[in-house]
Amino acid sequence: MPNFTDETIYEIFGNEDAENERPERLKSYFFRNRAYENLKANLPIRVLVGHKGVGKSALLKICHLEDAEDGFLTLWIRPNDVFSGVDLEATSFLALVENWKVGLSTLIVKKSLEAADLFEEAKRVAPITGGVRHLLSSLGKHFKEADAQLDEAGRKTVSDFRTGQRIRIYLDDLDRGWEARASDISNISALLNAVRDMAGEDSRIQFRIGLRTDVYHLVRTSDESTDKIEGNLIWLIWSNHEILTAMAKRVATYFGEEVDEKKLVAMRQKDIAYKLNRVIAPKFEGRGKWEKEDTYRILMTLVRKRPRDLVKLFYYAAKEAAKDGAEIIQSAHLQRVFERYSNERLRDVINEFKTELPQIENVLLGMRQTNKEREAGIGPVFDDGQIYNKLQTIISGLTIRFTNGDKVTAQNLARFLYKCDFITARFERDGYIVRKHFEENQLLMNERAQFGFKWEIHPAYRWALEPQGVDTLLARISLSSLD
Repeated sequence: MPNFTDETIYEIFGNEDAENERPERLKSYFFRNRAYENLKANLPIRVLVGHKGVGKSALLKICHLEDAEDGFLTLWIRPNDVFSGVDLEATSFLALVENWKVGLSTLIVKKSLEAADLFEEAKRVAPITGGVRHLLSSLGKHFKEADAQLDEAGRKTVSDFRTGQRIRIYLDDLDRGWEARASDISNISALLNAVRDMAGEDSRIQFRIGLRTDVYHLVRTSDESTDKIEGNLIWLIWSNHEILTAMAKRVATYFGEEVDEKKLVAMRQKDIAYKLNRVIAPKFEGRGKWEKEDTYRILMTLVRKRPRDLVKLFYYAAKEAAKDGAEIIQSAHLQRVFERYSNERLRDVINEFKTELPQIENVLLGMRQTNKEREAGIGPVFDDGQIYNKLQTIISGLTIRFTNGDKVTAQNLARFLYKCDFITARFERDGYIVRKHFEENQLLMNERAQFGFKWEIHPAYRWALEPQGVDTLLARISLSSLD
């Protein structure tokens, strides 16, 4: 059994930040879901879109590492490199796109030289104009002139380039510092247009880009030219089954087990969860609907289809287990962290979407159940009429408007909360609740059509909204169905 030190907790459950994970550990536990093959496809542009916490950076990082092993010249470019290397001052959008093409071309040559340990050569690179043809010829020239200086690693980089002259550029975390200003939207839009032009000129230049869902939606609705990038989108969407499998793989590989991923994901959830028994008690000693339930069902009810949520729950609970000197996480340790977990997930959604709706915190806090609603049995589950009435009451007490200038109505605010994963669509099946998220079906929240679903404030936020009901929530929240 593990001793839950901070170091051990990170080793078992994985680093939250894939960019800073040890490559060997990341390779051992990484779960290749449906988006993996799409990102690996031999296509010039792949744009990975998903919420914070769904594993965009991890997926991009593992493909970057594998590309290097497969003989690609592959570059991992940080946001500060991108934005410091591009002239963002332009008199027109077309000029901004051209600035991005020059900046990216120059950056690609510099980073390629740095990958071969040719740092002095990289410093002398002049701005690359004239398109991809000049980029490739400039890089080839620099490599040839510096041939005598190359060490073994540098020769491999040059060999990878000369063999196929295919370069994969990974751009992640581009939303760092994102504030949804007009200039932010224009820059991401210009970047996507520049990438499309460059890849269209020569398919040997290939881009892999990670974007947050809210960033993509704002750019997509602000610039009609981005419709031409839609065919290159990969939506990173997880099922609870996949998230549970991914965590089981992390735990199993920590204990030295050989894991056949295809066999593991094909198992029943109860059997997959068995691999977690080394670190967490299999039965939950709660009350009400959660009493004597399988612990994995409790965990999967609280995650928002984001792997990082489950990692957070294990982190917090393992630290509580460490305080007690316990060898495995018990129900009491989980119960101690539910309120903290809920508060931080509410803060997550506020931070992620406040650029689209600056007053989002007031809206979310306004969704708390009032005494009158509690007596009437309204909330935190609503039918269409109830949720629209609730939101209309909130709107009437606030002065709010979307960042893009759109007026806030009860209907479009409900759809916004659905997109944020604050509310989920739900129906009951076999005594359990099936919850549908925005990425799974965007049409369910539609003022012109009703599909018979109810709307529920996601269980992840309930402790934050009902701190006075910490002890009673366990008896009231319905468990999620298998998926």
